[in-house]
Amino acid sequence: MGVFRRGSRLWLRFKGPDGTWRNARTEYSVGEEREAEKAFRSVTDRIAAGQELLGDRNEPVTVREYAETKWFESRRAVVADWKTDEGRLKIHVLPRLGKMRLEDVRPRHLADLFQKLRASKALAPKSIHNVYGVTSALFRDAALYGLIDSTPCILTERELGKNVDSDPEWRATAIYTRAELEQLLFDERVPLDRRVMYALQGLAGLRHGEAAGLRWRHFDPSTPVLGRLVVATSYDTGRTKTGQARHMPVHPTLAAILAEWRLGGWPAMQGRPPEPDDLVAPTPAPKNRGPRVAKGSMRSDGYSYKRLVGDLATLGLRHRRGHDLRRTFITLARTDGARRDILELCTHTPERRTIDLYTSFPWESLCAEVAKLNVHREARGQVLTLARAVGAEPMPLEPVTSSLHRPLNAADSKEKQQWRRRESNSGF
Repeated sequence: MGVFRRGSRLWLRFKGPDGTWRNARTEYSVGEEREAEKAFRSVTDRIAAGQELLGDRNEPVTVREYAETKWFESRRAVVADWKTDEGRLKIHVLPRLGKMRLEDVRPRHLADLFQKLRASKALAPKSIHNVYGVTSALFRDAALYGLIDSTPCILTERELGKNVDSDPEWRATAIYTRAELEQLLFDERVPLDRRVMYALQGLAGLRHGEAAGLRWRHFDPSTPVLGRLVVATSYDTGRTKTGQARHMPVHPTLAAILAEWRLGGWPAMQGRPPEPDDLVAPTPAPKNRGPRVAKGSMRSDGYSYKRLVGDLATLGLRHRRGHDLRRTFITLARTDGARRDILELCTHTPERRTIDLYTSFPWESLCAEVAKLNVHREARGQVLTLARAVGAEPMPLEPVTSSLHRPLNAADSKEKQQWRRRESNSGF
């Protein structure tokens, strides 16, 4: 077993996946034994990795077998939105490449696959790039695991097309007006638990996963000036999208909402007072007869999206995404005078410029910029009392009115389907 010569050419002898001995001719000649040894190790390592993956089957590993046996499981442990990744592969990649051996997939096979996806017009340009990104991750991990020598994912913009919006006009409309935000937060036709989620996104700029994974221990109402949210995880992955935790000052209006929720709404929905490790916005008990979400569990993006669609329809507002609440918060805060560089410390990982690495703004400066956001609610005696109980005083508010509200129609229904496809491709 190993490298041997036959004439002027070097050959490999190894035991194949089926347990039989095989000879394989290499492209190397006598005098290139070092390169031939590397090829031998590559072949035997790949066979060993396949046997480790499939056990005693001793068969070549296909793309589908690797994805469903190994890769999906490992992906679930490190990626919050793993269901979306699985769906992209199962719908667009595995039906065409699933039966091929991993080692047989070449760049030309991927180029043909994505050329057909582009020609079908079924996916937006950004969705094409998202599918390719997941495919690249699968083959990259297969190479790391030793199942292939190198990844075939070397496609460029020439094969994939430009990563742009299919509708160049939609992004400008992906935002709520101030009056629409206030109505979504305070209109009692919207259940209180969902208004809390919208407030975390629209008054603190949290991404959906950050709001869904927020626990009561992450909320400290006793910090000077304003309370503090420690944004440390997206869903239950233990880290945010950027991998770094950040501190978000709690806007006075958000403090009042959280106070009302913590002392009244949360115990009423869950049947007990909240504890530090409890989610701030868990799911309520299911009311339908379809697939049930466990009471008190973490909200998925799909769960929240479906309810946002219904809430916007109830309020007579045109369709938008949940992530647009985050964009609305940043836009309104800056419109009201918040400094970009300081606000960025609360909402994003700041640019990695040298001067930024040497700049640390005091907590009071962060609070001052967030407090500039001019979003209010009607002051009710009960809310004021609850807010004072946790050290937060709501700002004086005015009734919510808007001249931009209009009922949904058939055109909105079509628009809603288009927006749903963009939900994971926000780019903000």
